[in-house]
Amino acid sequence: MESLPLYPIYSVDFLGSFLMLLLSLGAFRYSLELKRHFPQSVLFMYLFGLSSAFVALSISRSIGHMLRFIFIYAGAPHLWQDLAPISGSLNSICFVSVAVLTFVYPNVRKIINRVRADAEQLKRAKEELEVANQKLKELYHTLEEKVEQRTRELLASEQKFRRLFENSGEVVFFCDAEGRISDINPSGVKLLGFSAKEELIGRPMKEFFAEEEAWKYYLNTVCEKGFIKDFEVRLKGKNGIERYVIITANAISGQEGCKIGCEGIAKDITNYRKMTEKLIYSEKMASLGQLAAGVAHEINTPLGIILGYAQLLKKEFKDHPEIAEELAIIESQAEVCKKIVSDLLSFARSSENIRGKKNISLNDCVIQTVDMIRHTFEMDEIKLRLHLSEELPEIYADEDRLRQVILNLLNNARDAIGKEGEIHIWTYASSREIILEIGDTGCGIPPEIKDRIFDPFFTTKPPRQGTGLGLSVSYGIIEEHGGMIEVFSPPVERRHLLLGLKTVFVIRLPLEGHA
Repeated sequence: MESLPLYPIYSVDFLGSFLMLLLSLGAFRYSLELKRHFPQSVLFMYLFGLSSAFVALSISRSIGHMLRFIFIYAGAPHLWQDLAPISGSLNSICFVSVAVLTFVYPNVRKIINRVRADAEQLKRAKEELEVANQKLKELYHTLEEKVEQRTRELLASEQKFRRLFENSGEVVFFCDAEGRISDINPSGVKLLGFSAKEELIGRPMKEFFAEEEAWKYYLNTVCEKGFIKDFEVRLKGKNGIERYVIITANAISGQEGCKIGCEGIAKDITNYRKMTEKLIYSEKMASLGQLAAGVAHEINTPLGIILGYAQLLKKEFKDHPEIAEELAIIESQAEVCKKIVSDLLSFARSSENIRGKKNISLNDCVIQTVDMIRHTFEMDEIKLRLHLSEELPEIYADEDRLRQVILNLLNNARDAIGKEGEIHIWTYASSREIILEIGDTGCGIPPEIKDRIFDPFFTTKPPRQGTGLGLSVSYGIIEEHGGMIEVFSPPVERRHLLLGLKTVFVIRLPLEGHA
């Protein structure tokens, strides 16, 4: 029996083994390229491993098959019998490797899916982060605009406060917890007599209070109540000049509630107070004038009768010296009473009474008055120094009454000096008024009575040496002429201090047309 030829089968087996080897190498090369381009891809790494296993299997199986045909046709089949176990072992190992890799694929797929899911989550997280980042950018720009707007508003507010602080006519001040001035506006600097704010910063507020009790009350009230309102007090400036102010202040509390300082406003009421005192004084003068006029008229008639009878009796008893001497005492005391009544009438005289006024020279009034009393003053070693302006305009005034004012002031200066001293008299003019100054080197006027020296019946002289009407009458005469009289004790001008003057009276009389 004849068998079929096996050459076609061997040829197909040989050719299939060769193609298997060629295709496996092609797959290996392609997977290697994918791995190089995507080194972090798990799938491509798996394909690379699988293709490597297939290459190993194809090499083991294909070369084994081809070598068998080669050895058989070469007439050395025993060689293939020696290699067959090795080839079979290699084929088994490669099959197992491929099988293992095949079974691993589902797990790899799960890993890939999980990685993909994680990647999706990361992608979504990235998108959410991008959205949040965009919102943060928008919020940042909005916040930046709000900060800029708020900064502009705060700057505008600070500028408004600074303008109000700097330009306010009232005193605005700030103090720290120890009562030291931490800030003050220009009005406060000017009120206290300083030239720059830096001179006041850090100085205790206490030293500017004229009265210790006032400072204690102010401090205790602010500390206990947290505020003080409309507190009237005297402040003492750099040169000792006192000003009346009304203070309204509040305590400044910190975050923990403790007092860290105070802020306040002070209003200068010095001029208002002077005006009020002047109005009160005018009312008092008017009442006293009416009273004085009534008293003077009531006393004048019996006083004239007493004086007349005393003079008649004096003539009757001129041959009796003892009686005549006693009558002379009655007559002299009646004359004193008559002088007092005359002063009372002068004090009560209305300012509208212009009888006796005419154009006069103030220098002539001064010279005439000084000539009249010079000898008496020189007996007490009191020197009269005149500093009269040569080109002094005339004024419309009552010459006799002005001489009375000058005489009253000179007599007061003599009483203040006592013995050995100097009295200086100045006259000079400005564009609107004529000024008369009378100063002496006497004892000066105590501060506690300086505000009372123009009050009627106020005197520091011993009994029977003064009526207390001289300065009040002089004050009334100057007011009748539309002028003003002031007293400075001690003086404030350097030229007065250099001469050793202790008291200076300044009289200002308006020029015609400026009254």
